[in-house]
Amino acid sequence: MDGLTPEQQALFSSIMGQAAPKPFIPPTPAPAAAPAAPAPAAPAGGNANRVLSQAEIDALIASMSG
Repeated sequence: MDGLTPEQQALFSSIMGQAAPKPFIPPTPAPAAAPAAPAPAAPAGGNANRVLSQAEIDALIASMSG
């Protein structure tokens, strides 16, 4: 395929059922994400693994809604 432009090479390859050779473009690294804020500490003597009651969940949702 010497003497063909890249567009002609791509067309020829697609007609022949072959993938057109693509130039290598190194991936750009994703920007580093800011570290997540640490979870708030459990109150002294509290149980960090306890399940919230429905009333506590509702109050939490209400406080986050505005």
